[in-house]
Amino acid sequence: MEELIAELHAIYPWLTSASTAVMKHMRLRTLTGPAPLHTPPLILLGPPGIAKSSWARDLGQVFKVPSVDIDVGATNGATFSVSGIERGWGSATPSRVVLTMLRERLANPLVILDEVGKIPEQVATSSGGKLPGAFEVLKSMIEPTTARAWVCPFYQIPFDLTRVSWIMTTNSNDRMPAAFLDRCKVIRLDPPSFDHLATAGAHLLRDRLPEDQHDLGGELLNEGLRRIGQKHARVSLRQVERMVETVIEGLSSPRLM
Repeated sequence: MEELIAELHAIYPWLTSASTAVMKHMRLRTLTGPAPLHTPPLILLGPPGIAKSSWARDLGQVFKVPSVDIDVGATNGATFSVSGIERGWGSATPSRVVLTMLRERLANPLVILDEVGKIPEQVATSSGGKLPGAFEVLKSMIEPTTARAWVCPFYQIPFDLTRVSWIMTTNSNDRMPAAFLDRCKVIRLDPPSFDHLATAGAHLLRDRLPEDQHDLGGELLNEGLRRIGQKHARVSLRQVERMVETVIEGLSSPRLM
């Protein structure tokens, strides 16, 4: 377990607090023997563009656990992706969490909920009514006492969600209900430093360049990042990814002799 967490930390060193939180939780669970991936409900709170969601997806990949990725802040309908909709409605559908458990035949999928800070308190229906927002639904799905026999609205039978891992991302928790925050572990994250960005870029380059071009690619990347840093107060990971693309394109282009 610690080797897998260390592998993740090597890619995202600026997200140490998130990796450490998972490691401490897993260490307690592995005291009695090998245990599958499990995290407490985590809220990754930090500025945009620092790879919160990417870290969560890679966590599932290194542990070989299927993930459910839902942007709950995008539309009202995303709330129903989490909870499902009862039969009888034209848009009736099971919870995506339950669907993943049934399809993969496992009890511990990783659920990644992006932009939870944008969840509305209520959701408007087509008939003009109001339904509780995703926070009320999520509380019943992450609270151990209710998660143990959570009833899917579509199937109308109880499912045990206590082994599900929940990782949520947000740029702000100002609008999130206190009762929901009390049920989660909030991890406050800072932007990556220049060295962290260079490390992330180097990992991307190594995965996509021949070994004999690693050193030259690293030099070009660092020079490009220094130039960006001189023009901008903060360099984002998205800028690093674009710079990596530029370096790869430059090294891959045919050269005239």
